[in-house]
Amino acid sequence: MKRKALYFLLVIISAICLNYAVNYAQDTNLPPVKFYEYQKGVFIVEVDTDKCSNCIVPYVAEDLETVKEVANNENAYAAINAGYFDPVNHKTASYVVKDGKTIANPEENENLTQSPALKKYLPQILNRSEFRIMNCLLNTGKSIKYYDIALHNEGSMKCEIEHSIQAGPMLLPEMDLEKEAFIIKKKGEVIKESAGVLHKYARSAIAIQGDKILLIAVSNDAKLTIKELQKLVKKLGAEKAMAFDGGSSTSMFVNLPEKPFELNSAKDGASRRIKSVLLVKLQF
Repeated sequence: MKRKALYFLLVIISAICLNYAVNYAQDTNLPPVKFYEYQKGVFIVEVDTDKCSNCIVPYVAEDLETVKEVANNENAYAAINAGYFDPVNHKTASYVVKDGKTIANPEENENLTQSPALKKYLPQILNRSEFRIMNCLLNTGKSIKYYDIALHNEGSMKCEIEHSIQAGPMLLPEMDLEKEAFIIKKKGEVIKESAGVLHKYARSAIAIQGDKILLIAVSNDAKLTIKELQKLVKKLGAEKAMAFDGGSSTSMFVNLPEKPFELNSAKDGASRRIKSVLLVKLQF
């Protein structure tokens, strides 16, 4: 009788151990990308760069395209709007680098460079923050992937930029709206505001949280000022973060297998056509 009870006990223990082993294997083989609603109206695509170091790539449309169109045409898992652009001439107002080559240059946008109102602030505008994916050489001679958010003219020793996409303002580690010419003051008073930074709008952003990159879209249901967006990325535990173009440009598409997710923030609910997009392509 005791031998029979011991036998059943061993069977139960074996089943528990097997179940634990299966669950452990599943946990260690989690997909490199997650999508979730962090809070009402705030949606996040989380990329584990340890598992998918080549997942994130920039895209620039020849004219303008919607985020959904770009995601589908490029066979991407997810996409979010990124840099600034001129809705009149459809030219970029943000730098974009892909595979080491500049594929979008705001200096070629005459509406930006030849504007009398912006001439004084052009150096600051061209030096706005950018998200970078770099290949950095260690002292051992090994090259590693490094992710950063920095001002455009800020160099990085022993690192070569593979991809970058500019927007701004920088949210973390610190935010300086005047330095990036998102606000202009005269005698301490704000006389000019760009990208609606002082008002509540839908927002897009990117954040670096340890080994994870977070693509963040804030819908019209949860409109934020840029300072409130900064509080949000702090709450998420990010070390570095910056805003993308926002307002009606805010858009995200996630190609979920059961039902694709699409967020648009234009007043009529339509997909706004934009210039640059950050894509998440699964490579496994």
